[in-house]
Amino acid sequence: MRRMFGQGYGQSGYGHGYNQGGFGPGGGGYGGPGGPGGAFGGRDSHTRVAYQRNAGYFERVGGSFCGICFGVFVIAAACFVIFWNEGRAVQTAQSLDEGLRQCIDIGRGTVSDKANENRLVHLSGVLKSNGPLVDDSYGVKVNAIRLKRQVEMYQWVEHQSTRSYDEGGVTRKETTYSYSKEWRSNVVNSGKFDNPQFHHNPNSMPVNSKDFEAPIVNVGAFFLSKNLMHSVNTWHELQLTEDTAGMTRVGNMLYQAKSPNVPEVGDLRIKFQYAGATEGSPLGHAETVSIIAKQSGEQLTGYQTAAGNVLEMLYMGEKSKEEIFEAEQSFNTMMTWGLRFGGWLIMFIGISMTTSIVTALVSFVPILRDLVGLAVGIINFILATSLSLFIMALGWIRYRPLVACALIAAAAVPFVLRKKTKKQDEAKSNGYQ
Repeated sequence: MRRMFGQGYGQSGYGHGYNQGGFGPGGGGYGGPGGPGGAFGGRDSHTRVAYQRNAGYFERVGGSFCGICFGVFVIAAACFVIFWNEGRAVQTAQSLDEGLRQCIDIGRGTVSDKANENRLVHLSGVLKSNGPLVDDSYGVKVNAIRLKRQVEMYQWVEHQSTRSYDEGGVTRKETTYSYSKEWRSNVVNSGKFDNPQFHHNPNSMPVNSKDFEAPIVNVGAFFLSKNLMHSVNTWHELQLTEDTAGMTRVGNMLYQAKSPNVPEVGDLRIKFQYAGATEGSPLGHAETVSIIAKQSGEQLTGYQTAAGNVLEMLYMGEKSKEEIFEAEQSFNTMMTWGLRFGGWLIMFIGISMTTSIVTALVSFVPILRDLVGLAVGIINFILATSLSLFIMALGWIRYRPLVACALIAAAAVPFVLRKKTKKQDEAKSNGYQ
């Protein structure tokens, strides 16, 4: 077992490194990589160590000025996200309400009634296509409207972890690179590894993943649009029964390998999934779907609402129109709150960047820096919350003025409390005098 040490002076300050696993050049702030297998019990990893000089007081203050400039742009982005999200939420809710009022239930949709032309309709029925989907390369055939071939290749994968230690005027960074062999659906570029010499992957996939779709899909008397077809996304694993195309079957996987149980880098494995089973499928029956869309001749397509959204929905199973619209409203609510939190978080980060100058000015006193940092963090939290609520209110003023007023009132609470507290402090101060 050998361990090689290297040391040198880099632009970021004095540094040295060490290598686990074999010989490698030092210098430049780190040691070189070792060979495969590593130095300790076959562990395939190595660690690089670098030292970086910590920023001085004036450098930290100068950096905080840059943070202020960038923070302003982050706050502007947060305002846009929050305002856009409120408008999107209102428009979606109104479009769904409009759709529920306009929607006509046509049962199984076995007949195309001209009275419903260009109207929003609801129907439930089984999926039908003009024939099975076939992957000729592997002799796979299934009665479904969608078939997916998923190809994975056995490859080297690099994992990286870094630990930093403050050692006074410098920071010591230990970066550990470890390597393992894993099945991946995309090509891993081993040329970018820290140690590519002993961990080489093929440059391309010999076989690519591929999706197959039925050209014509029917429910009742109607053809489905591509958007509706792509909404059929409940995938089932295709049961394989025999070897094919020079590949070995193990379970429901096809392996292109000398030994599937002991794969080597470059080996392939393939599995198949299908969605939207039709008559004669492995499920033993055709799957039922429920659709809300515009009837356009014998085609089901998107319905443009007056509120602004296009309604074109497909759910697996038999569902009433009320169930579908309720599910869409629930999804809209979850999405709205998720984006609200995201917008608030961006706002908090932006405000924290603009106020970083405060903690930078007192950073030379650790205890004072921590206390000031805590106080500034609380203030940033309050400001981000109040400003977010105010921006939300602007999005609701046109549609629901009462909701907007309630949000503005909530946003003003911290400032009202602060003003009230200030008056009480002034009154006490005058009393003492």
